[in-house]
Amino acid sequence: MNEDRPIMPKAQIYYGECVYYLTIVACLVCIVGPLIAMIDPENNVMNPYFTFAAIFQGHSADEVWTLVAGGFPGGHFWYGNFFTGDGFTQFGLALGCSSAAYALIVAAVVYALERIYLYTFFSLFVAAMIFFAASGVVSF
Repeated sequence: MNEDRPIMPKAQIYYGECVYYLTIVACLVCIVGPLIAMIDPENNVMNPYFTFAAIFQGHSADEVWTLVAGGFPGGHFWYGNFFTGDGFTQFGLALGCSSAAYALIVAAVVYALERIYLYTFFSLFVAAMIFFAASGVVSF
């Protein structure tokens, strides 16, 4: 039975392992982030108690941002607020969503070492598209 199974290419194994472990790390970060936000609510972009109160009062997303944080700080506000609860949580979300891009870079290195240059190019091209889309340079 085992002789009938195809051999999995190394690059695909490394890709799968990278996505798997990066996703686990991202999940752990997204668990710790809200805990930090609740332990020290003043050390956040948005105080969680005021945020929840504004949401339960029926305000729209724009109104909540304006009431609690003085306006939306931008899509990647975690760059400047990494050590806050909500910034750390957004970092976890960004890590999980971009794990495929990081894994494609690892796969491209493995393909290059195996001298499969077409797949190396495809891996790097798709990783670049993911990075450009995630950074906001390209929007669809």
